[in-house]
Amino acid sequence: MSQPFAPGDLLVAATDVDDRNVDLRNHSGPGRILHYGADFAPKGELRTGQDGLVVGLAIDPADRSLYACDPGSQTVTRFDREGRCGGRAALLPRARIGSMLFLPDGRFVAGLHSRIGEPPGSPAPRLWIGDFRRGTLEALEAEVDGGKFGFHCITHFALAPDGRTLLYVSEAGRRLMRVDLEARRQLPDLLQFGKDDPRGTYGPAVLRDGRVLLATGGGALMLDPDGSLLRSYEFGSARGWSRLTLSLDQRVFHVGNFVEGRLETRDVETGELRHVLDIQRKYCLSGVAEVPDR
Repeated sequence: MSQPFAPGDLLVAATDVDDRNVDLRNHSGPGRILHYGADFAPKGELRTGQDGLVVGLAIDPADRSLYACDPGSQTVTRFDREGRCGGRAALLPRARIGSMLFLPDGRFVAGLHSRIGEPPGSPAPRLWIGDFRRGTLEALEAEVDGGKFGFHCITHFALAPDGRTLLYVSEAGRRLMRVDLEARRQLPDLLQFGKDDPRGTYGPAVLRDGRVLLATGGGALMLDPDGSLLRSYEFGSARGWSRLTLSLDQRVFHVGNFVEGRLETRDVETGELRHVLDIQRKYCLSGVAEVPDR
């Protein structure tokens, strides 16, 4: 049962998987998004009508519509601000899209989650820039490092304050990569982990002053705009911290543990724990989106 989206509400990707016998190579279930109020009180759930794994969420600030990216079913599903499912977003290709965000001018960026199923050596876009209102879509190429298993592409990303530089990673990889969306040009990496570093690259987020937060699997880092380390955050569990999302006021961040089904809200500057949400389901907590006030 769904309810209208209200400013400050949190939407959490939490596919209805069977977590009793997990095979991550064939991990799927009915697509589901949990809906919470700003006080973390449950308000309902949304169903995509697809079987797969919802991993990325994006809200269009223009109309508060929600887009749920499911690379397993190769769909992006749209919900209107009342929580009603509108089906697949037809402008996007049938592809393993797993991440999406909206640009300041109303366009969107979508990223290919993995190259599973692609013929070896086949050229394929890793990014798309589109405009739902104008009905336009452009495919772009971008470097990827494959992540830990070699097949991940652009699994998590964030936009820099300039509105044109996209920071992105291949899940559990070694590089925090960048691309200039306007110039269609690859930029130097902001960060690279050494081959023996136990950390991996997961969800990035960017503050208005250019500082960057990056989940690393076992914790998170804060970097200054040139990539130098400012602070490290540890979260207790040794693994599973994959999605990191800033609150819209940028005072706190939400970091999700995919393995445990635990969402923690922490102070940006100190890392102090503010709230814990246990969704009571392991191996499914992925994207988080906050409903804007307009």
